[in-house]
Parts: sequence; structure tokens; C-alpha cells
Amino acid sequence: MEKVGCYIHIPFCQKKCYYCDFCAYMNVETRIDSYIKNLIKEIRLYQDRLSVDIDSIYIGGGTPSYIDPRYIKEIVDEVSKFKISDLKEFTIECNPNSISQDKLLLYRDLGINRISLGVQSFDDKVLKAIGRNHTANIALNDIELIRKMGFDNLSFDLMLNLPQQNYKSVKKDLDLVKKISPEHISWYSLILEEGSRFYSLDKKGKLDLMDDDQEVDIFNEIVEQLENIGLHRYEISNFAKKGKDSYHNKKYWEANGYIAFGMSASGYLTNYRYTNTKNFIQYNDRINDYKLPIEDYYYVDKAEREKEYIIFKLRETEGINLEEFKEKFACDFIEKYSKEIEKFEGQNFFIIDTHFKFSQEGMNLSNEFLRLII
Repeated sequence: MEKVGCYIHIPFCQKKCYYCDFCAYMNVETRIDSYIKNLIKEIRLYQDRLSVDIDSIYIGGGTPSYIDPRYIKEIVDEVSKFKISDLKEFTIECNPNSISQDKLLLYRDLGINRISLGVQSFDDKVLKAIGRNHTANIALNDIELIRKMGFDNLSFDLMLNLPQQNYKSVKKDLDLVKKISPEHISWYSLILEEGSRFYSLDKKGKLDLMDDDQEVDIFNEIVEQLENIGLHRYEISNFAKKGKDSYHNKKYWEANGYIAFGMSASGYLTNYRYTNTKNFIQYNDRINDYKLPIEDYYYVDKAEREKEYIIFKLRETEGINLEEFKEKFACDFIEKYSKEIEKFEGQNFFIIDTHFKFSQEGMNLSNEFLRLII
């Protein structure tokens, strides 16, 4: 029986951040109850169709911790009807200002063993500029509460290249990371996604961000400082203590199977990829017609699987296992992509031994190489 991950999407937030283009809605509290009922119906539709063994669960959003915790219990109770023989990791995303002792106690009792907290910055000016509804002190108090409630696998998100952010602000973030000592950090650079408020502001020339060289220099220092405190870089934007890499996220990066439930959720099973509708009405109508709420569904052929494998593996610091690549795709990676590799000869872009991977410098400029591959 195939071991798969399980992703569950909760599309509700108290406030939508200015950089966000995710399927997340605010001021629609009246939809929460009916959405959860439909989500449970969707899970049951898969139980009737699919035989899998779930080994990781990730509840994301949106802000899962925003909704009443009884809904989280209802969801987990239903997912638990699948075979779960060896659950490696069970994560829930939370935002500061949306958790409480009672919520965390329930999460713990449900078997959730990893909290992913959306901090983004410990600078109040930056937080205000990106539309967050918490302060640095609220985040720090919530982190203390998470630890008090017995969670020993804490991850939080931070961001780089935000409005009002400078080196001093990032240095403050680094100092607090050292003090908090989380098991995992995701430290992303801002991407201006179409559909977000920041995307529109940038098009109008109203967004003041770092220049590229400054961003690279600061991020290089972040990598070095995190390494010094035992948070090792294992993917372009992800850092973890030994043994604390995100088991669930590595399923995405290593093209392993995962099922997905909820609006806009994407799954990947037996070389088929699917994405659910992000429209409330369509989601409701399809579920209540006993149909899966899938909007896009397609077979990932061998050529596409090879491209995806290269892209995702080169995001990881260990890179491509050359022997594994040959077994998967019946060709030699170095020979097949020799022309693309030669274009960067002498630039210290790659490290090649039993693996093919980016150097530190190559990681910073990885898109230049990947554009040639895809």
C-alpha cells in the first residue's frame, strides 16, 4: 500500500496579508461551518475510492488556528479513518494572535506534533507595512505558550526583502532566532505574486524594496548565522536542526505521493496531479453532487517528471543523486545536460561528485541554470 502525505486546506483568515495570493478569505465567517461539512464529505469521497497509508499530515491555509478548534477535531477524526500505520509528522499552521492554551491542548491531544507559526518578522514597523495583525511581542508570547504546552518541534516563517525592512531589522530577527532556538525555520524572500496587493503596488512604482545585491548579501549572512547555531540549510529557503527537516514538505520536493483536501488544494498520486477549485460555490455544488471538486487533473509524463525532479532536487542542498537519476530516467544527467552545465564553467556554480548540486553561490543564482533545463 502506498505511503502518502495528506494536505488539508483551511481558507479562512482574520486578515489577508498584502503579499498573499493564496486561497484565503477574510470576513466570511458565515461560510466556515458549511465549508467544514463539505470538507469532511470530500474526505469521505476519497475513502470510498482510495486505499492509502498516510504517514504525514499538514493542515495549512489560510489560518487553520483562526477557526474554532472543534472543526480541527472533526477533520482529524475523519482523516483518521484512513490507514495511518506510522505517522511521521503532523503539522498545523498557526498565526500569532490566533492561538490559545485551549487550542494548543486540543491540537496536542489530536496527535499534532509540529507547529508552523507565521511570524514573518520581529519588527513592528515591518509587520504593519505587510498587513500583519500581530506585533513582535504577541509572536514571542505565543512562541512561549507553544513551548509551555509541550510542543518540541516548532517551525516558523520569516521573510526577507519586505517594505520597511533593512539590515538592522534582519539582524534583530537573527538575534531572536538564536534566543528562541526553533527546530526549523523557513526564511523566504518576498515574491510579488499576481493577485496580491503588493503586486499591484509594485506595478505602480509604490513599493520600496531592497536591491538584488543587498538582498543576496543579507541572505548569505542569514545562511551563515543559522548554520552557526545548528540550523542547517537543507533546501533553498528552509533550515533545520539535525533530524528536523520537514518530512511532509520533502514529499513535494521528492515527488512522492500526497492527497489533498479542500479548496485550491493540490495532490499528486500515481503520476497524476490534481488541483481543487478555489470557488466556494463550485466546491459546494460538486461535493453535494457526490463529485470530487477537482478543477484541473492531468497525467505527468516521464519528460515532465524528469524536469520536476531536477527542479525540486536542485532546491535541496544535497542535490541530485546521479545514480538515482540514472535509475529513474535511464540516462546520465551530466551527459544529457552537458551543454547547459558548460555554460557556467569556471563560475563555481556546481559541486559534482556522487551528486550534482549547487554551491552556495549557485543557490543564489539557481534560476539562471534551471531556465536552461526547462
